[in-house]
Amino acid sequence: MRNAELCPVWLRWLVFVACVSAVMYGIFRPVPPEMLFDNSDKVGHFLAFSALGITARLALPNRLQWFIWPVLALAAFVLEYLQGVWLPLRTFSLEDSYANLFGVAIGFAVCWVIARYCSK
Repeated sequence: MRNAELCPVWLRWLVFVACVSAVMYGIFRPVPPEMLFDNSDKVGHFLAFSALGITARLALPNRLQWFIWPVLALAAFVLEYLQGVWLPLRTFSLEDSYANLFGVAIGFAVCWVIARYCSK
């Protein structure tokens, strides 16, 4: 079964938009989140961008798949940079950018493995 048969398009888009909203809130909130444990912010960045990649892959049609991953990889750095520029209490962190990029890479890998598994 294809993902379109398992889940309606409007629901896939709703989940994707909710994920984009959560990521944007997390990145552009005026104050940084509390540190729950060492590098908890890096874990948050990784999880957010992994979820963003996976939900983007599910929401967008197949013909746009080549476009998703480079855009998300670019966004991994650009959004972190803009956070440091626009918000006085937040700073740019190259490590956070790397966590974002690693999340995109893992999201891509998960989608690739699932697509390979489902095509058999």
